[in-house]
Amino acid sequence: MGSVDHLPNATLPPFKIFIGYDSREDAAFEVCRHSLLKHSSIPLEISAIKQLDLRAAGLYWRDRGPTESTDFSFTRFLTPYLAGFQGWAMFVDCDFLYTADIADLVTLLDDSYAVMCVHHDYAPTEATKMEGVVQTVYPRKNWSSMVLYNCAHPKNMILTPELVSSQSGAFLHRFMWLEDDEIGSVPFAWNFLAGHNVVDENDSSTFPKAIHYTSGGPWFEMYKDCKFADLWLMGWMNSRRRSWPRIDCCCVKDAFIFEVSFCD
Repeated sequence: MGSVDHLPNATLPPFKIFIGYDSREDAAFEVCRHSLLKHSSIPLEISAIKQLDLRAAGLYWRDRGPTESTDFSFTRFLTPYLAGFQGWAMFVDCDFLYTADIADLVTLLDDSYAVMCVHHDYAPTEATKMEGVVQTVYPRKNWSSMVLYNCAHPKNMILTPELVSSQSGAFLHRFMWLEDDEIGSVPFAWNFLAGHNVVDENDSSTFPKAIHYTSGGPWFEMYKDCKFADLWLMGWMNSRRRSWPRIDCCCVKDAFIFEVSFCD
């Protein structure tokens, strides 16, 4: 069962978070990072997973395939390796906006699992995403977009540069190195798919704690009016300023009232 035992303290280091980086989505990365830090009540160690850096270090060498929509389509699975196969660490796509304290997610960590994530049932109908990138459909789609890794779990020791540079997308994105009962679940509010998941204004458990602009966000021109675009744009403005007055915004978009605070 999850508990406060994994929260950073005098004996535990900051919680490690690895954000996938793609140069086309630099703004998205900065907003994701900023929103994590802004809401966190615990110390965080946030790193970018940059494919070019991994290649230069000899840690990744596979050729890019036609179905890879971002630079981190496969490098994400190096998270346990990059964390030294120690403790827990989180990987998250850069197209997330956090609206809640990540400490609340850390308290859900359960050492009986090798990984934990949102178990989406998601089959997109659009043919493309992110301004023309081919949309692919496969089992467990979007499970790997936000993953909590129990890095020291014996099953995760397989995630080396050699394996990540050679194994198939199906093997990696479907967590085929694990048994089903080794994949723990967390509430969908922590990977709320904009345009797919629905908010029930009478059920606070459906309010997004992390909005995932999985098809594309306002940093792309054709998605400037996507759901929750106003919240992301507010986060972007705040991420670009060292000092900014407190903003308490009550957003009535998408049929619910959601209070957001971004401040320094």
